[in-house]
Amino acid sequence: MLLKKGLLLLLLFSFIACIENAPKTENKLVTNEIKVQNWIQKLRKSDEISDTDKHVLLQKALDSLKDKPDNFEKAHILNDISLSYLNLKDSINFIKTNSELQQLSKKLGYKKFLGLAHWDLGFFYQNIKADSAYHHFKKAYTAFTSSTLKEDEIQYPAKMLLNMSIVLQEMKDYAGAEVHAIRAIEELNIVERPKFLFIAYNTLAVIQNGMQKFDKSLEYHYRAKEMIDLAPEEKQAEFAAMNANNIAYQYLRKKEYATAFDLFDDLEAQRDLKEIRPGLYAKVLGSKAYSGFKSNALEINEVEELLEKSNILLDSLDDRYNLARNHEFQAEILAAKKDTLKAIRYATLAKSIAEETANNDRVLSSLKLLTTLDAKNSRAYADAYFNLSEDLQQQERLVQDKFARIRMETDEILVQNEILTRQRIILAIITLGLLVFGIAVFIIVNQRVLNQKLRFGQKQQESNQEIYNLMLSQYGKMEEGKKLEQKRVSEELHDGILGQMLGIRLVLSGLNERNDEASMQQRAELIEKLRDLEEEIRTISHELNQSAYEKVHNFIIAIEELVKTIDATSDINVNFTYDKNINWDHLQGDLKINSYRIIQECIQNSIKHAQCKYINIRFEYHNKLLNLSVADDGVGFDTTKGKRGIGIKNIVSRVKKLNGTLEINSIINKGTTITVAIPIIFDSINDPNSKVSRKIVQEA
Repeated sequence: MLLKKGLLLLLLFSFIACIENAPKTENKLVTNEIKVQNWIQKLRKSDEISDTDKHVLLQKALDSLKDKPDNFEKAHILNDISLSYLNLKDSINFIKTNSELQQLSKKLGYKKFLGLAHWDLGFFYQNIKADSAYHHFKKAYTAFTSSTLKEDEIQYPAKMLLNMSIVLQEMKDYAGAEVHAIRAIEELNIVERPKFLFIAYNTLAVIQNGMQKFDKSLEYHYRAKEMIDLAPEEKQAEFAAMNANNIAYQYLRKKEYATAFDLFDDLEAQRDLKEIRPGLYAKVLGSKAYSGFKSNALEINEVEELLEKSNILLDSLDDRYNLARNHEFQAEILAAKKDTLKAIRYATLAKSIAEETANNDRVLSSLKLLTTLDAKNSRAYADAYFNLSEDLQQQERLVQDKFARIRMETDEILVQNEILTRQRIILAIITLGLLVFGIAVFIIVNQRVLNQKLRFGQKQQESNQEIYNLMLSQYGKMEEGKKLEQKRVSEELHDGILGQMLGIRLVLSGLNERNDEASMQQRAELIEKLRDLEEEIRTISHELNQSAYEKVHNFIIAIEELVKTIDATSDINVNFTYDKNINWDHLQGDLKINSYRIIQECIQNSIKHAQCKYINIRFEYHNKLLNLSVADDGVGFDTTKGKRGIGIKNIVSRVKKLNGTLEINSIINKGTTITVAIPIIFDSINDPNSKVSRKIVQEA
């Protein structure tokens, strides 16, 4: 055994030394920290290592963490070291490491480890300072409920409620203890952890017993009995024995001694009870003896034998708390045997042990028994009973008030947190409402802008259509004038030239038979008249030819007039070229209007900004595209800099409306060229590539 212990210590020391000297790489660090956790857990559970050696090893492990980064693994190791010191009852090192764990947990936001730290502190203070224990269990509960717990940890909040309930029950704040126990049961059912329900119902039953509600206590003990099969298998035998003793004890408190005796007798008969729970076995012997005495199920000597056997076992376990109860039982039995002096001695012994173990309930019951046994000192015992009872009630009230304040302060904090949460929710709702309102306003304004643009577009379309209609009207008037002119020419030919030619023909016919000088002179004059008629006919022919074949109508005329206006009003030479084989006047009205405006805007920009001397305007039709370009020889500009003016924006808008493309090329001091390509579709009668349409147009 010593060799095994020595090897274990050597391995532990060697391992920790290796960790201290290990390279500080991230992967190595994580691996080493996990191994430290495993070794500390083994160390805590090992009975083969002395407490002194455990202290040395824990200090080594603690020192190894000094240069480690603050992370999850470090918090885990600190938690294990802190718990190990708690198990070793080393309060100084426990408080120190627990404080470090709390600081690290708060720094890193590890609520679970913060809860574990408070859980250990609650356990540490449970038998020292009840209000501090309750405070830390409450802190642990708050931390656990606000952290993400693993599947095997989700019962932690319910366990903290149980711990708070037990603290309140021990301080006889039964109302508060009952509330916490019921909440613990509810939470255990929610998280589906039935294996902890036995302890919860058993705690609730003990609380009811303290409130003198024996029937209710029995009810909860039987509920706890139903939960034994759901508890961990290794705990079921222990829980069954505990539950059987508690049920039997409730019947004893109810003074149903026969039932209590039968139950205690059955419990004593269990073979392994003495090995599993020797302390419980000793209590069962004492309870069986007393219930057997009260129910007359046992003889006096049998009762005394059982009590003596119980006393020996309790004494070997140093369980003086329950030994006081047995001595009180013995005093009552001796009084029944009329052995008053011995009864007083045992009652006094029970009182002394109860005072020594701070068992105030047993002190009161011993004093009450002594008032009936010791008539001589009955008044003194009665006064002592009264004074102690008053003091205990006063202390209970103070404790209950203190816990009530703690709960009230906690509830106030919860209310404040709830108010803050509600305020955050209201703020979030207001923010969301403002956001929705802002979006709605944006949508409404944007929709109005779109509607305004749409109305503007419609009005512009109507204006374009009106302009086109005016152009059509002007074209119609020109056609009418053309027809009138043709009619006039026809009349001139018919009434003037043809008449003269007829007269000349008739005169010449008469002169053909004459050869005199006068006739010859007259014929010469007539020939001269024919020459004049020839010139007149040639002139009319030229005019008609120009009217028939020159295909320049309103659209082109409008652009030429614009060019003439610029030429006349500025020093800029404007040149306009176009394909004369295309009937440009048969383009769609919207296309003509926008093309005209684009040219007009380009010319204005050149005049205003370019400082140019020459502007060239060109129209071409290719692949069903109108290629329109306006070029100048001005100062040019950098197309990558500066903001676009409203003129350029209007050009872009018009090109976009016509589904065309726009290209702006400009070189500093060399000029600017704006090129627009617009898709156009001629009607079948207007398509410049259609021979039929050209024939129809010519015949018109």
